Amino acid sequence: MKRITRLLAFGLCLSGSAWAQPAGYSICYAAHVQDIGWQDFVCDDAMAGTTGRSRRLEALNIYFSAPDFFSLTVRAHVHEIGWQDPVTVTNDIYAFVGTVGQSRAIEAIQISLDGAPLGVGVCYDVHVQGLGWLGYKCDGDVNGTTGQDRRMEAIKITFRGP
Repeated sequence: MKRITRLLAFGLCLSGSAWAQPAGYSICYAAHVQDIGWQDFVCDDAMAGTTGRSRRLEALNIYFSAPDFFSLTVRAHVHEIGWQDPVTVTNDIYAFVGTVGQSRAIEAIQISLDGAPLGVGVCYDVHVQGLGWLGYKCDGDVNGTTGQDRRMEAIKITFRGP
């Protein structure tokens, strides 16, 4: 029984589809990609950016809607800049991180919630140059790399909840 529990817990960490999306919650995001520019907004665990094309993800614009009032904070680690100041927004307000027009890759990201109902969180998976999809991190954990000169190429973001 102990082994089965560990395997189930391991599976939940690897797959965003294993989490229930809380009713009425949605998170949407658009990526600014090298040589492409701004892509259309995608939502709720859809991929923004590219894979297999060796293009850096340079900026993200993120917003969310929820039936409850709380805030979302995003922080990006940008090539040759380091960690940017955190950006905090509330429902239906856009959070911009990264750079446009500077040819700099986002290398890592942190996303967290403040004041969200108990059991509601945010998880995000990133695709990194030479490493592929790194697996979901949640609630302020760093996803991506720092100090390795590896660009993020794509991201998926989702709410998780009870």
